[in-house]
Amino acid sequence: MRGLVSVTCGTAALGCVLVPPAAEHSRGRLCHTQHSRGRLCHKGCHRGYVLVMVLVLLAIAAAAMAGVCRASMLKAVRAASAADELQRRWTVLRCRAVLLPKAEAVLSRGEGRESEVRREIIVGGQPVTLVFGDEQAKANVNSIYRATGLAGAERVVRQVVGNIDHVAVELKPLPEIGRPDDEEPPPVFETLGQVFGHTPPNVLVNPPGSSITCSLTCWGDGSLMLRRASRAALRAACSRTIGGAQIDRLVQIRGKHPDLEIPELLDQLKLTESARAALDDLLVDESTCHSLWIICRSAERSWYDLSVQDDSSEAAGTPRVFSW
Repeated sequence: MRGLVSVTCGTAALGCVLVPPAAEHSRGRLCHTQHSRGRLCHKGCHRGYVLVMVLVLLAIAAAAMAGVCRASMLKAVRAASAADELQRRWTVLRCRAVLLPKAEAVLSRGEGRESEVRREIIVGGQPVTLVFGDEQAKANVNSIYRATGLAGAERVVRQVVGNIDHVAVELKPLPEIGRPDDEEPPPVFETLGQVFGHTPPNVLVNPPGSSITCSLTCWGDGSLMLRRASRAALRAACSRTIGGAQIDRLVQIRGKHPDLEIPELLDQLKLTESARAALDDLLVDESTCHSLWIICRSAERSWYDLSVQDDSSEAAGTPRVFSW
């Protein structure tokens, strides 16, 4: 029969159903469309998966590059810090070797009446403060301890410190190893830490001209360089011999007549024979013990190095070195 293309027989129905050619063609197109959509969906799924993998790889690469950059920056910072540290150590060694022996010459320039002289220099791009000191122009804690005992020495040190903040006075003498009849017993205070505990060094050396280290020392033979001694140092060293009024008078005469010799200065004071004899033994006009503070600074911190050259001791020629 014309127009009869296919026959579909139902399982339960009797007879046949005629399907026109147009319907059959439409069904074929529908199947083709569904098949095409399936292929497009399959391709789209593959493309999305590749995109995710690319993004993951980019993220891993970025994290790896960030890690490499961070490691490189740390290495650069460490290299710069190592270079600065090497420069600082070289500066300290050179200043100690060249300038410490010239401390007396630096202190003697001008009027030469100060126990400390400061100089600011630049070495290798780093700012450095040099503090030249005459240790015999300062009251010796060992001499005060031998004369007054531990309590008396602590009292004198506290008087010198006064109202300076952040200073811990903690006298911790070494055990006595000399004989009682020794004319020059070994020192029981050999470092500033035995006197001031964990006090920061910047507190000890500042402010310029009136610092604690201008008036107190642990080194030297115990004599006092009169021409350079501060009023506080004279009070700490001489208060057991003469009173405060006589010390002020001595400072006044020294200021008016800086060229007078020590005997001539003492002649102008009304002293007992014992006081005169004690001052004749204590006061000197030459120094054999000098020091040099080398203070290096950076943007992050400061380093303090102290060298002491004591030509009156058995270790003359070998400086004592302390670092903070």
